[in-house]
Amino acid sequence: MSQKLKGLILTVLILLLVVLSGTLGYFMVLNAQWVVVRYPMIPTSLTDPVPLLEYEAPLAAVMAAAFGVGFLLAMLLFAPSWLKRAWERHQERRFITNLEGELSDLRNMPVTDPAPLEDIDEEPRGRRRERQELDEEDEEAELLAAALQERGEEAGR
Repeated sequence: MSQKLKGLILTVLILLLVVLSGTLGYFMVLNAQWVVVRYPMIPTSLTDPVPLLEYEAPLAAVMAAAFGVGFLLAMLLFAPSWLKRAWERHQERRFITNLEGELSDLRNMPVTDPAPLEDIDEEPRGRRRERQELDEEDEEAELLAAALQERGEEAGR
């Protein structure tokens, strides 16, 4: 990326952060009232009603805490897939590094002995491909002839 584009992106991000901070501050001023938060606790006996933990807090703080808890739960929910993908990327990079090393070794290997004769094809690849295409055409022609012969036999009946 060019230097100008990086500067522009940084400026836009800073402006967004300032706007978001201002909006959040204004939201906190508008919701400055206090609310009672009741949270159930573990009962000490089965006959007593469920005891409640009660405390007062600013509405904005309660909403921010709820947002934070939800954000953390979402991160925990997505963490396994992120970790799996990170592990896969690590494995792929390691595999690519091994392949690059092997390729480098093969490129730098001295050529002293020619390939054994059993490794060399007797027929060049181009001719082999032409022969395959001819074989396929012959097979199609045979199938077409057989189909025409069957039609002729059906028409003669």
